[in-house]
Amino acid sequence: MKLVSMVKVVFVAVVMSWGAASAQFGLGADVVSRYVWRGTDFGNAASVQPYISYTAGILEVGAWGSYSIMPVDGGYENDLYVTLSQGPVSITVTDYYFPNMEAGMDEFFKYGEDDNGASYHFIEASGTFTQGPLSLLAGVFLTNDDDNSLYFEGAYEAYAKDDVTASVFVGGGNGAYTLEDAGDDDSFNVVNVGLTVAKDMFSASYILNPDAKITFIVFGVSF
Repeated sequence: MKLVSMVKVVFVAVVMSWGAASAQFGLGADVVSRYVWRGTDFGNAASVQPYISYTAGILEVGAWGSYSIMPVDGGYENDLYVTLSQGPVSITVTDYYFPNMEAGMDEFFKYGEDDNGASYHFIEASGTFTQGPLSLLAGVFLTNDDDNSLYFEGAYEAYAKDDVTASVFVGGGNGAYTLEDAGDDDSFNVVNVGLTVAKDMFSASYILNPDAKITFIVFGVSF
């Protein structure tokens, strides 16, 4: 039912915006030394991350994926998203899809749990506010997450000169983002602190997850 409703919303939005003068398609890919998202390492390996998108007026519809270069230790992800943007505010609904292709567990149309209790889809609603160098994000998982995990992040572009930018960020969450032991109360913790420096098609990030007590340095190239 959730999938049908989401498809209806996307279809209506696309039809209403199809004739917009600014309509355009986009595509590209990133290659990253490690896929770290909101302070968590997904895949334990370098990854290729392709995307395609369609933008018309305030609407953007797209698909984004991450595929590990070392599939034995890595992970797979193939997401769909819809974003509505007006001025500094954007609202996004994302369907995070995690097929386990190595184990043959990749039921795309299974939005609940399978017979083994595994879930492949996790739907999140999120909002962003961007004003100058400051951006704020808030998100909540709506399906297949008993905690309805929350995540909040703030980022600030502190440096922009000679085609080089440097941004600092801090994010926190609960539920799926944190490392409580079984039986512990769910708590909100800072899980994602760092610095990203970018120049042209290259970027590098230093990331600290205080909750997991681990750091990462990630290099990426965008095409």
